[in-house]
Amino acid sequence: MTNEFDQVLSKVTDEDLGESGVRVGYRAVSVLAVIGFGLSLLTPLMLLSMWFMLCPLVGMLCGVWGLIRILSSPFDYTGRVLAVTGIIFSIVFGILAGVWGIWQYYYSVPTGYSVIDFLEFRPDEEKYKSNKLHINPYILELAEKHQKVYIRGYMMPGNQMAGIQDFMMVRSKAHCKFCAPEKNPFDMVTIHCRGKLRAAFRMNAVYVGGELYLNENYRYGELPFHIEADLFK
Repeated sequence: MTNEFDQVLSKVTDEDLGESGVRVGYRAVSVLAVIGFGLSLLTPLMLLSMWFMLCPLVGMLCGVWGLIRILSSPFDYTGRVLAVTGIIFSIVFGILAGVWGIWQYYYSVPTGYSVIDFLEFRPDEEKYKSNKLHINPYILELAEKHQKVYIRGYMMPGNQMAGIQDFMMVRSKAHCKFCAPEKNPFDMVTIHCRGKLRAAFRMNAVYVGGELYLNENYRYGELPFHIEADLFK
């Protein structure tokens, strides 16, 4: 006997079976449906490695393929619930894991880095009278000890688009080299990528992590802050 849902999907009813004299007995569980369901449960492992992105993709394909085989051969295969569940889990878990991974990559602060903002670089003669540069003592301490910082900004366009080792980072998109000739030097910082780290130019915001340095004797045309980067996102 077939259940009501199977009759709707396969368009085969008990009356049809009775008239044809066909009796539905044992039906094998679709291996593809089982594989699709199993892979869908492994989808959250995407958070550990990008290689696990294959789990929801392959899981969904196996689920769809398995469902098609079940519907096209309702007398031979069963496992419709597994196939449909695997497809749904692959889609839902895949989207959730992808969104979480993107958030973790771009917006979460790496361990060991202090988050700073360009506005904290700016001197304030009224607020910070304890040093000659009138800069936030917290920022000065980070720079003096070459502590690792994590900062968000935009890359100044240059002649190189990929494999960039040295570039200038600015506070906002308005600081392009054509629109703002009179720039505030505290709204910019020079970046040097250490070791094998290289950057690729992007118009959208980038995130840089590395050791902060301060040039107290900077002159006109120079920048007071510099970062030796070991992280670029």
